[in-house]
Amino acid sequence: MGRMLFRFAAEVPLRWVDVDSAGVINNAVYLNLMEQARYLYFTQLGLLDDHVVPFVLAEAQLKFLRPGRLGMKVEVAARVRQLGTSSFHMDYEVRAGQTVLATATAALVFVDADVRPTPIPQPWREAIAAFEELA
Repeated sequence: MGRMLFRFAAEVPLRWVDVDSAGVINNAVYLNLMEQARYLYFTQLGLLDDHVVPFVLAEAQLKFLRPGRLGMKVEVAARVRQLGTSSFHMDYEVRAGQTVLATATAALVFVDADVRPTPIPQPWREAIAAFEELA
């Protein structure tokens, strides 16, 4: 499988606490890196002006390809691959320069105040579809 096309990528700085005693990025930290990239992605699309995130993470799958280390300049690429009725799927690449450290997919679900699935709001659907050129 070739490299995926990402229209969005952001530098997500590593913190000292993100690495283990051998200086390698802890595997759980990758979820934090993805979360920050997701926040920056939707902020860039102008959808998080109120800083309220109206969806929850339902599932995530990560594949670790190379160890990340403290001092690396880490960038996370993110894209929405698919829009459903209330859920959507995102892909991620965590990179250090030209090296892909990890790839991931995530399923996210829009929820109401009672954390029950609710349809994706039309402004979100339109902004994502336009940005990603989704049909």
